[in-house]
Amino acid sequence: MASDSPHASPRTPGEKLVTGGWIALGIIIPISCIFSDDPFDVSSGLALLSLITLCAAFACWPKLFLTPINYRRFADNVPRGSAIAMAVFVGLTVLRGFVELVA
Repeated sequence: MASDSPHASPRTPGEKLVTGGWIALGIIIPISCIFSDDPFDVSSGLALLSLITLCAAFACWPKLFLTPINYRRFADNVPRGSAIAMAVFVGLTVLRGFVELVA
C-alpha cells in the first residue's frame, strides 16, 4: 500500500530545507564554473558532472542527513532516483580517474 511506504509520506520542513540546499548547490556549481577563468577540459567537465549528480542523489534522499542510518536495511531505504544518481556519480568518478591516468 502506498500509505505504508516511507517514500509516500509528506516531507518534513527539515527534509525540504536539505533538498533545497542540495538543489541550490547543483545550480551554483555549474554557474560558478561558467564564470571561472580556468580552462575547461574533459577532466574538469567530468568532475562538474560528478558533483552535480552527487547533489541530485542527496536532494532525492534528504533523510540521510536527518535520521540515523539503519545499516542492516540500508539498500532497502534508498529511493530509486537517488540510487540512479549515485550509480552515475560513481561511474563518472571512475571515468575521471581513467582520464587522469591517461593524461
